[in-house]
Amino acid sequence: MKKFVAKNLMLSTAFLFAGLSLVGQDKADYLQNPDYGPDEDARTKCAMNLSIMSEYVKIKSYELAVDSWRECFVNCPKSSKNIYIYGAKIAEHKIESSEDEAIRQAWVDTLMLVYEKRMEYFNQAGFVYGKMGMDLLQYRREAAFEQVYEYLGKSIELRGPEVSEAVAATYYSVCNALYQKGTVSGDDMINNYIKVIDVLELKLADNSDDPAVKDAITRVEKDFAESGAAGCESLVNIFTPKFEAEPENIELLKKITALLSEAGCLDSDLFASASEAQYAVEPSAKAAANLATVFISRGDMKKATEYYEKAIEQETDVNDKADYYFQLGLIALKESNYQLARKHARSAISVKPDFGNAYIMIGDAYASSAESCGSTPFEKGTVYLVAVDKYLKAKSVDPSVAETASAKIKVYESYFPNSDDAFFQGYTKGDAYTVGCWINESTSIRTTN
Repeated sequence: MKKFVAKNLMLSTAFLFAGLSLVGQDKADYLQNPDYGPDEDARTKCAMNLSIMSEYVKIKSYELAVDSWRECFVNCPKSSKNIYIYGAKIAEHKIESSEDEAIRQAWVDTLMLVYEKRMEYFNQAGFVYGKMGMDLLQYRREAAFEQVYEYLGKSIELRGPEVSEAVAATYYSVCNALYQKGTVSGDDMINNYIKVIDVLELKLADNSDDPAVKDAITRVEKDFAESGAAGCESLVNIFTPKFEAEPENIELLKKITALLSEAGCLDSDLFASASEAQYAVEPSAKAAANLATVFISRGDMKKATEYYEKAIEQETDVNDKADYYFQLGLIALKESNYQLARKHARSAISVKPDFGNAYIMIGDAYASSAESCGSTPFEKGTVYLVAVDKYLKAKSVDPSVAETASAKIKVYESYFPNSDDAFFQGYTKGDAYTVGCWINESTSIRTTN
């Protein structure tokens, strides 16, 4: 402890002489500057405290810098911008190092005051409002959302495309949080989306490869799409003019289709037009899948099938490819083409073995075929055996579908052959049996009694 005190005393002495040396060198300048104080003594003291404060902050000895910083902040606030730059660092240190919440919050208030005084004496309001909003969000979180929203909004308004991408994206995230609480309106969400995206796109125009700006745009678009404020009519009204102005802009086309898809606007003319334009400019699995959903919504299953097949040809992600096969299976199932539905479901499983819904699809195809696969009650009842086998398999490979599969099992177990029918056909419980028709699968006999 003695060594620590002695070391700090030596540092203080060294910084004092450094300050006096600086005072000697710049005497003519600061002594003539009223920003340093009303008279020579006050100006000399201000210059020395500025130097001491600066030296301590440079070596991150923030505790030792507090007194000299406070002297400058109170007595010569217009003398140097460093009072506010270093003051923010000192306040942040006190906030983060204190275990007493009351003290922490008092220093948060001090930090905000430092920023206010920086704007008063040195302007830079656009930049400083951004700092105020980000720091207030960090240190007060939800309790300060409305104030953060105001500060960050002012920063965007004053700086335009010079605002940082972090400020822009955070502003919209806070706007979304307030919208969910009912504090801001849906119109605010839409107008702020347009404002923020326009600013970020201007930033991106200056540096098209900036990953931070691209990430900010993605965050804002996600917040907008998931907020609930982004109704189909609003999205169409916002993006139709943009699409008409740049129908071959692939980034814009991807944005439009992604947002409309997120918002459930697949039946809109804009989604159809943008999807077709996207596929024409840049054929891809995602673009083909988007077109397939367009044609499903319009009842054109032939076209939908065509585009899902194109999507499968180009897709490399196993989950997406499995889903495209599954969608083809759903189309076949709706058209009562059960054999084709099974084919697509098996293809999905070959790509993604734990795809529980694909097994459920096969079970549904079997159950739907029971009346046409057999001439006796016993034969028809055995079809439900293989259907339930698929539901059991779905549960075993994919716990997420267990509830759905269990509900179907409960229903279709009641359609199993009864023990009398099985007996007269020469079968008892547990015997092996092969279901014929188009199914051709082996199972074991279970009965209803």
